[in-house]
Amino acid sequence: MTSYITNTATGQTQMGSQLKPGERLLYSAGFTHLYQLGEASDLPSLGSSPVWRKVYQFQETVGTISDYLFTKTGKTGTTDEDVSDLIDTKDPTKLAYLGVQQLLAGRIPENVEMIGNLLSSLGKPIDDRKMLLEDIVGWLATAGRSRHHGPNSFVNGVQGQFINLLWGDLPHPPTVTLAPEHRYRSADGSYNNLTGFPLLGAANQPYARSVKPMHAHAPDVAEPEDFFDAILRRKPGPHGFKPHPAGISSLLFAFANLIIHDLFWTNNQPDPDSPMDNKPNDDHTKKEEKEQKPTADAPSKKRGRSNQWQNRTSSYLSLDPLYGVNQAEQDKVRDYSEPNLGKGLLFPDSFASSRLLLMPSASCALLVLFCRNHNRVAEKVLELNEQKRWNPNPSEIKSKEQRKKQDDEVFGTARLVNCNYFVQMILHDYLQSILGSVQADSDWSLDPRTQIKTLLGSTPKACGNSVSIEFNILYRWHSCLSMRQTQWLEEKMSKGLPSKKWDDLNEGAFMKAMESLMTELNAGPGTDPRKWKLSKYEVNPSTIGGAETVEQGTYERDPETGKFRDEDLARILQDATYDVAGAFGAHHTPAVLRWIDCQGMRTARDVWRACTLNEFREYLGLKAFESFKEWNSDETVANAMEDLVGHPSNIPLHAGLHGEESKTPRLGAGLCPGYTISRAILSDAVALVRGDRFYTDSATADALTDWGLNDCQPDPRDGSYGGMMQRLIINNLPNQYAYNDVALLFPFMVPKTIYQVLTDISPRKALNYSLEPQPYSPIGFKTFQVSPDRKLVCKVSDTESIQRQRMEELFGMPNMRSCLSNVYETLDSAITGEEWKLFEKFLSERIKQCSTRRNPIYCDQTVDICRDVTNPMISGWLAHIFGLVETGLHSEQLLLTALSDVYLYLTEAQMTFKSRSAARVAACGLAWQLKFHIEAESSPTVSEMSVPLLT
Repeated sequence: MTSYITNTATGQTQMGSQLKPGERLLYSAGFTHLYQLGEASDLPSLGSSPVWRKVYQFQETVGTISDYLFTKTGKTGTTDEDVSDLIDTKDPTKLAYLGVQQLLAGRIPENVEMIGNLLSSLGKPIDDRKMLLEDIVGWLATAGRSRHHGPNSFVNGVQGQFINLLWGDLPHPPTVTLAPEHRYRSADGSYNNLTGFPLLGAANQPYARSVKPMHAHAPDVAEPEDFFDAILRRKPGPHGFKPHPAGISSLLFAFANLIIHDLFWTNNQPDPDSPMDNKPNDDHTKKEEKEQKPTADAPSKKRGRSNQWQNRTSSYLSLDPLYGVNQAEQDKVRDYSEPNLGKGLLFPDSFASSRLLLMPSASCALLVLFCRNHNRVAEKVLELNEQKRWNPNPSEIKSKEQRKKQDDEVFGTARLVNCNYFVQMILHDYLQSILGSVQADSDWSLDPRTQIKTLLGSTPKACGNSVSIEFNILYRWHSCLSMRQTQWLEEKMSKGLPSKKWDDLNEGAFMKAMESLMTELNAGPGTDPRKWKLSKYEVNPSTIGGAETVEQGTYERDPETGKFRDEDLARILQDATYDVAGAFGAHHTPAVLRWIDCQGMRTARDVWRACTLNEFREYLGLKAFESFKEWNSDETVANAMEDLVGHPSNIPLHAGLHGEESKTPRLGAGLCPGYTISRAILSDAVALVRGDRFYTDSATADALTDWGLNDCQPDPRDGSYGGMMQRLIINNLPNQYAYNDVALLFPFMVPKTIYQVLTDISPRKALNYSLEPQPYSPIGFKTFQVSPDRKLVCKVSDTESIQRQRMEELFGMPNMRSCLSNVYETLDSAITGEEWKLFEKFLSERIKQCSTRRNPIYCDQTVDICRDVTNPMISGWLAHIFGLVETGLHSEQLLLTALSDVYLYLTEAQMTFKSRSAARVAACGLAWQLKFHIEAESSPTVSEMSVPLLT
């Protein structure tokens, strides 16, 4: 191969052999341009000055490096006019090459200050007071003049980047409109995307395909039953169970169950327009059909092929199992009764999807809490009525249409807030456990909703989403069933297959078992969701000399209120928290799920034609497996897969994902799934949250209300590093958990495991948490619901003793015998009449000091009594009495906050981790200042007596 080399001294072009890398640099465009610049007539010669010789050498070096880094062309010997042909000014890296030329041509040093401001603003909001925009425009105006230094292509490139920056400031097209019908989530998930695809991700839309399957279908493919038995099947008995290595609790997978059933619901209903048999045409199925007889266990009626490419639920994290996938389902759980129409409420403790009743009851218990949380939010936003858009007493609205409109608006607002609770739990509790970030003693969380802007543009958001078949296969986490959950499932399945020979389980036996369970829970077809029950399977710990006992049955509703008992819901959640989940990986899926897993593998192979494991990994940017031991280092598993598929490129997606070797626990790997699953779930979480308009561009205080937006924000000071699950439990299951119970603060981890993690972080930190919490003792007043329209309010008799106990813990005085009422009486007697007169004087002076004229036309003066007078005056007066001002450590506002923290801790009905922590900090500061004041003002004898009480 030949090339043409331009002699820079003679300008002649000669043919030469293929240039070596070093030779190419010498004859590159950058070197040629800088050489011609150095030979200009108005510049000193090389030999006239040693300084210029160094400059020339610097030009030569920079030109060589810049050409090597920024150009990929073999064209050499170019002039200034050819630079625009070589350099793509749309590419910032190519633009940097021209920037080096301009630097050496003398243009950029004239604008050093502008460049400094530009570089300092990278990745940060631009300070428009530095006139950076005006400097750029001025530079473009001067540098863009014809016949000036350097080629105009550089100016054009900078101008293009400048225009791109301005264009990226606004969405194109806009992702949010002010249309009332787009303000709230629709029942079926439609119109989440408003940029031309209103049905993207809506219910009853097709699944997406993420990976294009190009690998040839192997001619001798093993049957799904062979894959299950050789790769996935858990060994029978307790010895076959492997507890999760990181101590993940079953409650995490109950929560994951909500996410999975919120996003995936394959349409298995028969298609009457298709004459094809629903079952795939393979030898195994034909053999099974021949053996089956028309009995109740094996129905003989053939169905048309189902639309298994269709997803019956929406592709958004919108709590569809609670609210339903269409308007008809939603109406079954909404309370349209006469006294409640206009309040936006759901029926008490109800949810729309009966699918979750077929699973361990922790998922349903979480749905009940979300139902209660919806009603709590709806009542609060209607009570506050921030924008005065609604009537807090809907019964006063005469028009039924207006009441229905208000009901829809309050319901839509409450659903937005409730769904934000849901997504905050995903980002802070769920992903926190998946990534194991608690080990770092950090409240950091992966938040995909943030605005991401660079000079190269912004990352898209609010563009919608459509779940794919690959992730439908990925989220079949059946290996994580605990021992207790497996026993419960086997007990229910035995109603359809009494022999418990799970290899013989078929569709008929499975449907019979599920129908029996639904009948037991009063959830058969057409039943009212308000009458559904929850399955009970309580394993009571063994006593001395005894064995564990199992209590089965159902949890009943209160016949008057229609609610479940708080104690029952708390028992379900606590049992799931203390129940360690199973591990991911091969040989750990319970045999009772054999038929379900095989049906999933058959659908993936014959209906969806899913990609292979290696194709999925390459799509995610991961290295393809080249050997079976690389996929799973266990020789037994690797050899079994090799016998089934022959080559690593033939590993199917389902068996490959769930049989892959799992990770070991460490910081960043808390869930410990297979390596491919671990990478994929993070991508899916980002896509689901960032692509949802209601979690990004439409998540505003206008839509959620100011109170609602603040209510669903995490707080890193709550003891759980910003977790939201504990807030959902406290708000809707009061008096069932102690404030520092690790089972409350970290419910997705087994308590003993998370307590050990906290101890490893700091033994002193672990003392703030309780592994065996004491029973909760409420104070103040307790409300009892006597009837649907009557409440009984009673004072708790031991309020004073509990307040005294809290004060003893707060100030470190174990023998404190006074209660708050005694403290109030002491303070009242200590303030004399003269002090009250002085207080009145201070008050009048404060009002005069804070009064201002807000209208220059009128002489009237106004004052904000609460903000400027009452609150700071009270704190200032207390500071004056107790001598707190002289220390200079507390301003009036800080002192008011400290006193408020202490008061709330002593008087609030349900103590929280945050309130106790804030009160302890405030009490420590106040006690130190009181001690300082006593020591400064009192005699040595009094000081010595007082100091021990305050330390």
